[in-house]
Amino acid sequence: METLTDQVMQIISKQLKLPLERLTPDTALQDLGVASLDFIEIIFALEEKFDISIPYNANEAPGAGKGDAASVGLGKLETIAQISVAVRCLIDAKTSA
Repeated sequence: METLTDQVMQIISKQLKLPLERLTPDTALQDLGVASLDFIEIIFALEEKFDISIPYNANEAPGAGKGDAASVGLGKLETIAQISVAVRCLIDAKTSA
């Protein structure tokens, strides 16, 4: 069975048109050359796949995460593992609501 991280990696691979083998949970989006538009497209794809809403400012500088993002444990979204944790928190928050 696929893990959530595997599914996130598949989405990122598809959005960036990169081989899945190039991605690991520790892969930083910056190392992949992800631009702002790429990041937004990844967020939209994640929201659609998992039926969640990722706060627009979830990836802003420290201090910006004091609103909705902080309430579900979202921090910086720099690596695939961090994105996976954030998605898991949003899914859990949605199912417990």
